[in-house]
Parts: sequence; C-alpha cells; structure tokens
Amino acid sequence: MRRGGLIGIAALALLLATLALGWGLMSRSGQASPAVEQTLAQLDGPQLDVRVSPATDSMVVKIDPDSMADEQTGTFVSEPAEKPAEAEQPPALAQTPKDPKKDKNKDKDLELEPRDYSKWLKSPDSMGFDPDAEYFRNIYWQIRENYVEKVNEDALFNGLKAEVANLLKQAKVSPDALKRLDKSKNVLVQLVDLYGNKVDERLLTLAAIYGMLDGLKDPYSVLMTPEEYRKLQEQMQAVGFGGIGIYIELDREQKNQLTVFEPIEGTPAAKAGLESGDQILKIDGKPTTNITLDMAQAAIRGKPGTNVVLTIKRRGAPPKDFTVTRQEIQVVSVTSKLLDNQIGYVRLRQFGQDTAKELEQGVQNVLSQGAKGIVIDLRNNGGGYIDAAVGVVGQFLRRGSLVVYTVNRTGKRRDYNSSISGDGPHVPVVVLINEYSASASEITAGALRDHKVATLVGTHSFGKGSVQQLYPFPDDSALKLTIARFYSPSGKVIDKKGIEPDVSLKMEPRFVGKVKQDTQLQKAIELINKQAARAEAP
Repeated sequence: MRRGGLIGIAALALLLATLALGWGLMSRSGQASPAVEQTLAQLDGPQLDVRVSPATDSMVVKIDPDSMADEQTGTFVSEPAEKPAEAEQPPALAQTPKDPKKDKNKDKDLELEPRDYSKWLKSPDSMGFDPDAEYFRNIYWQIRENYVEKVNEDALFNGLKAEVANLLKQAKVSPDALKRLDKSKNVLVQLVDLYGNKVDERLLTLAAIYGMLDGLKDPYSVLMTPEEYRKLQEQMQAVGFGGIGIYIELDREQKNQLTVFEPIEGTPAAKAGLESGDQILKIDGKPTTNITLDMAQAAIRGKPGTNVVLTIKRRGAPPKDFTVTRQEIQVVSVTSKLLDNQIGYVRLRQFGQDTAKELEQGVQNVLSQGAKGIVIDLRNNGGGYIDAAVGVVGQFLRRGSLVVYTVNRTGKRRDYNSSISGDGPHVPVVVLINEYSASASEITAGALRDHKVATLVGTHSFGKGSVQQLYPFPDDSALKLTIARFYSPSGKVIDKKGIEPDVSLKMEPRFVGKVKQDTQLQKAIELINKQAARAEAP
C-alpha cells in the first residue's frame, strides 16, 4: 500500500485525512501527503486537484511541563527530553488511511514501498527544516508518553535501523555498521559518529524519526515536513486555487494508473463530462506513466481561465481529449438539493471547520422546499474533525446528548456531547455509507443510529476508530500521533470493525450521487417514502 496524500480541496478524506489524510506523511514513493490534525476523523485517501481540509476546532491539548520527567531513560535518549517549543495543540483528529479500498487486511502489517530520499540526498536544504538531536528527543518523548498503546522499544529501535538502512542504500553507503548500534546508548549520537561524514546529519535524523514511527506499525502516526504541514493547513482553511475540481488517485489495481476518483458537482471537471473511473493517460499531451499525485496536482492546477487537456480512457471507449478551463475552486463540505417526490438530499464531503453550519443550512434549504424526508450522504467521506461530527450530530439531538467518546492509553474516557439544542428535522432520515465512509463519518452514522434518529443504508464502512493529535514545531513541521480510540454512544467499537448498515446494498462508488444509477440512494428514497406513508396513514 502506498502512502499518498490528498491533492485537492476537500480531501475526500478519502482524503486526507483524512484527515485524513490526509492526508500527512512522506509517502513511501517520496511524495508528500498531507494529514490533518486536530481532533480529526479523516480518511487519507484519493486526492483531488483541490486541497480539502478539516479546520481547527475547539479541543486544545497542552503539554504540561511538570508532567515530564527530568530525564528520559528510554532506549534512544540518554539526555533530558525537551518540551516542544509550541505546546498548544490544535484539536484532535480521527483520521483514516490513504487508500481504504486497497487496505482490506487492516490487521496485517502494511506492505509499503521504500521512501524515496533521492531529492533530499541531492539537496538536503530542500527538506525545508533542520531536524536535530533536540527535535529527535521531542518526537521520541511524545511517542513514549502519549501514544495510544504502551510502546515496544525494540520495535522502535528495529524500525529506526530499517529506515536508516534504506536511506544509506540510496546514498550508496554500506549499512553494515548499523549492526554495531547499541540501543542502550544515545542512538542518534552513534548514527552521526558512524555516518555523519557520509550523509547529511539532518537526513540521518529524519530517517531515524521516520523509522521510529514505522516501528509503531500505525499508518496514522506520522511526521509532516513543513511542506506537508502547509498543505494540511491549506486544506483546513479551504484555501481557493485554480483547478478543475476532481478527486484523483493512483489506482494500484491498474498499475498505479492516474484515475479520476470523482468529479465535484458544479466544477469545470463535472461540466466537461469527466466521470469516476476515467483513466487520465496524458495531461497536456504528457503521459502520466509513473506520475505521482503531487506531480499530477501541479500539472492539473493552474491560473483560472487557462485550459488543461486531459486524455481520458473510459471503459469500453477509445482515448479522448477533454479540454477543461480552470477556475477558482472553492469547494464547500456540504451540498443540498431537493429530489423528485420531495426528498431532501444532503451530501457531506468532509468534516471541516464549517461543516456543522453548512449542514444546518443544507437541511433548512430542503425543508423550506417541503422535503418530506432527508437523505444524508456520507459515502466517500473519509472524515475530518471530531468536533465537526459532534456539531453535525448535535443538530438532530437534544443538548447534552452523547455523540462519541474516546479512551486513551491509561483508560481515561472523554465524552463528546452535543452543545447545541438540535431537535432534528422531524421527518424520516436515512444515512448512506460505504467502504470509504470513515472516522468522523462513522462517528456520525453510529451516533445517529444509536440514538434511533436514522436508518443506515449502503455497505460496511471503513472501520477507522483512532484519534490523532497534532504537535506542531516552530519550524513549521509537525508530528501527528495516535493518542486514543473512539466508540459510539452505545459503546460499539469502530476501529478495524466499521459499521454494518441496517440495509446492505452493494454499488460501484462511481455511481454515488448519480440519482438514476445510484441504487443505494434509490433504496434510501424508497425507505423514506414508506416511512412518510406510514406517518400519513390514519
């Protein structure tokens, strides 16, 4: 499974994200992939040529200096660990992996491609930051003190050696001396002594940190370079840019073929006729063979008003050129419309800063037009901020109702209760989920069902139930670390289990939102019509 990022604005959380997410680590292919952090529940999945993001929220975590030991006696650090310079943290996240459909065996170790250090080996300054011994200690301390599970020091040490060996091989330096590393002593000092005259010390430090995190075997605990963190922040703030409005992915089942995961309704891509599943063979005449998502994003995005030509291969048809005019892309997280038979359709693409407010507006929009029932579509939504999910669910529950709770490594429970006086739309509600619905989407679906507000239709959800906390550093890099797991109000485990819908109905994700071909949506409409008919019966 590759580590990818989100190449667009709403980071499908399918981004991203993710939350989700990511979206936020260096991909094993050398590609930067944003990951979101706050209390995030997001899927790091397909990317779009817009960057999407959950935004900062209200849960702030502070590191208590008094709680830190005067000296760390762990395996890798023999000197006092320093408190990160920036102690105030953004809200936490519940975020999912980059490509869920290729991650079906979640209990197995991920098979990842080696990270590519070639660019940084040529120009270490292009890293954009200077990780040093103090930085290394800070990362190690956070892992040891705050990770959701007790840390296996041997796993960290072995992960470190493996990743440093990967770096050394790419630098054409023999890794044999790594056998002499003594884990009871300061490992970073030993690495610098062994290889500091052959490989840039900053790269050695970075590889050591990547390796420690790899040792956790947790795809959601990652280090973000300043560039990756910047992209994450762009997503969080939903910054506009010149693009065409599509989610894209590298389809591993098709030899990493650049593929349209989904066009966003109302954007140039959708108006031009691009469809989910379209293979992008060329961008402006240049073949996409071996292209990375970042490279594809850079090629597709551009100044509003300019054109980009995509050579598309669609199943059953010969390649065809699509000329698409870029425009300023500002993708909101919620869209709504009234379907035939007075059914309100409200789609959530991610759980960001303004999602709860946008949902309220969307629901009121369809209700004001006489909707007799509402379909909330969480399909292909990889999540976002937990607080955003709480705000969404709160619109259907009484103030103080439990939406979700988390449990950290010490067993401490934290409840997330609705803080608004939502009372529901007083019409039947059906929630659509699929295998790409993750984290915050699962929080929302699980809570609405547990409180008997909605019926769930679709396919089994992804199963991402862990919470990540973001620890930013002064150099604009950041650590994203899994600190807790979350549970539905009734205590159901979501992590690695997912949510089974009340009505199970398989459908190709490319038909999502295409009303006539969307059999899951049609089933939701059927259920609402039946409920509405029963309510009207004398």
